[in-house]
Amino acid sequence: MNTPLELKLHAALKRIAAYDHPDRLARRAEKDYGLLPEEAIEMAYENVIMEAKNAIKGVRVKPPKETP
Repeated sequence: MNTPLELKLHAALKRIAAYDHPDRLARRAEKDYGLLPEEAIEMAYENVIMEAKNAIKGVRVKPPKETP
């Protein structure tokens, strides 16, 4: 059974994986979003960063144990 954290991370990765390829995004930026290609790619990049930050927000990772 998946933990809530695993489900949250999986959902974030699925959203990120569904983003358009930069070439397609650039070709369709003006028609789809009314933006220049560079602006659309920059916004997509910012969205990916935000998705990742939101996915790991509040997640604590235990430091590895030191071995003698």
